[in-house]
Amino acid sequence: MAGLYAHPNYYEIAFDFRDVAAEVDFFETCIDRFGERSHRASSVLEIACGPSPYLLEFDARGYEYAGLDNSSEMISHSIEKAREHDIEATFLRRDMADFSLPRRVDFAFCALSSLYLGSNDALLSHLDSVADSLTPGSLYCIDGSIDFCGGTSSESEWESTRGDTTVRFGIDREPVNPAEQLVRQTITTRVETPDGTRRFREAHTIKTFAPQEFRMIAEDSEFEHVGWFDSFDLSKPVEECEPGTLHRPVTVLRRK
Repeated sequence: MAGLYAHPNYYEIAFDFRDVAAEVDFFETCIDRFGERSHRASSVLEIACGPSPYLLEFDARGYEYAGLDNSSEMISHSIEKAREHDIEATFLRRDMADFSLPRRVDFAFCALSSLYLGSNDALLSHLDSVADSLTPGSLYCIDGSIDFCGGTSSESEWESTRGDTTVRFGIDREPVNPAEQLVRQTITTRVETPDGTRRFREAHTIKTFAPQEFRMIAEDSEFEHVGWFDSFDLSKPVEECEPGTLHRPVTVLRRK
């Protein structure tokens, strides 16, 4: 992805709304409740890590961190962040559809609807890669990326400021091929700094995955489906949420 994704500092500001500590609390609760490992989880993999916003939090809790992304700019940014904070971490520039790790980890996650895969075959290949990267009984959590709304159009926009830089981010999704579950996604960004204004616009077609479609593919791999929970809250199973109220549904899978 070009555009904003080639500018890690602006990207971090645009998505600064996350409560990273609370989200890691959720991950740890899932690990404790649903994991079936013989040892305490001590290592994590963030898929499509971008600028690695979870790096510092996981390191502070004693985990070894690995980040995977296909962007050279994001990987370089993350390496520098780890160096600045004197953190030993692993960063790999890889395609999420087909990758391997030097050694297995005890937990994996993909945040912010970043599961960009072009087909069911690519999804299965991705899940096989993740499964091969995980110790048995470990979890894989996916934030967003599952189309619970049934291929409808959507749009959202927000603004975030850090210091003297303001980023206004907008994302529109419009179905273009219902049979193939293809959506045209358009992202627009305006960045205001003391030096002036910069604008980015990018558009691309992405494949969406319906919930039961995703579950069937996942269970054809080395995973079993644990559940779907909204807003990083185990008290909000998606099945009990009112239609149209979902915010950030999280898929929880367990490595067999």
